[in-house]
Amino acid sequence: MANKRNRTRASAAFIFVACALLGTAGGLFLVPLADLLTANVAQYYPQIRPDIVQALQASQPVLSRAVVGLIVFGLSAFLLTSIALNGFARSLLNDLVSRLREKDLLPYSFEARKKRGTLLDVQEGVFDLFDSYVDQLHGAHTQKEKFQQALNSYADPNVAERLRKSDASGAIKSERRPVAVLFSDIRGFTAMSEVLLPEQVVGLLNDYFAFAAVAVTKNGGTVNKFIGDAVMALFEQPPAYKEDQSASRSAILAGLQMQEDFQRFLPIWKARIPQRFDCNLGVGVHFGEAILGTVGSDERREYTAIGDTVNFASRLCSVAKPGQVRVSEDCFERVQELFDGQAQEAVAVKGKVGTHVTYVVNRKRVMGR
Repeated sequence: MANKRNRTRASAAFIFVACALLGTAGGLFLVPLADLLTANVAQYYPQIRPDIVQALQASQPVLSRAVVGLIVFGLSAFLLTSIALNGFARSLLNDLVSRLREKDLLPYSFEARKKRGTLLDVQEGVFDLFDSYVDQLHGAHTQKEKFQQALNSYADPNVAERLRKSDASGAIKSERRPVAVLFSDIRGFTAMSEVLLPEQVVGLLNDYFAFAAVAVTKNGGTVNKFIGDAVMALFEQPPAYKEDQSASRSAILAGLQMQEDFQRFLPIWKARIPQRFDCNLGVGVHFGEAILGTVGSDERREYTAIGDTVNFASRLCSVAKPGQVRVSEDCFERVQELFDGQAQEAVAVKGKVGTHVTYVVNRKRVMGR
């Protein structure tokens, strides 16, 4: 920075001295140059009308000096101004390039033109810099769109939007909220994996995860994670709703849709895979309060729900028989006017005290849709 200031002061001193010298030279040679101009113009007087010649002769000294002064000082001012602007523009260009590189806004492959003799050359350099910067911005925007698409494929779009609105730490604030939690997993998956090739298992899982994600998203939920052959989805209760109906209803509809899609894909899988196998789907849904937010370390974080509500939903999925959507009593009470369900015999659930009444919701008996 100090060297840059010294160069600026030296340039200013040079321009001042040059102006003083040119002014002195102009003052010394103004009269002789004016006399020379007068002599050259006088030879054309015989060809001009006498009255015009008299007018020219009367104003000749003033006009000659004015013309010579305009030429001399005009050219001097133009040259000095060009030199000053050229140096200023070149310094500004180099400083701008340096600052953009420090902020990683300009690739180091960009090289400002070295030979700059005029202000127009510097202008071309500015245009080059602008073009390169625009290309860099376009590339960054394209990269951002690709990253956003990738982020939405690895994380739910709603979670991705929360991440964009989060603070500098990148963590989503944890809060206690009512939520309906859905778990589903494939019955007979372990035995099936022993028969099928790994590539066949992956293909089947990808189909299953694809239609499960569509069912969840279509009903306003978010796929929180895939766990082996299981799906965990969250249906957060909208704050605008005072009743507890929306999240439970959406979760049950998603579970029923997943069961329907699984039965639709099952003959397709069996036709595509030559080995004999059998599998089915179980779904569990529970509604309650949970802590929703970011968990993990600085190196690895994930958005999830923590609490007894999540654990109970997982246990309901475990006790659900193939093809069932097993719903907790708390959850079913909130939607009983919309769905008809069959109460099941109270069962003991691992990790929970006592026995619990659950319901099986049948899609054929859905009401109020």
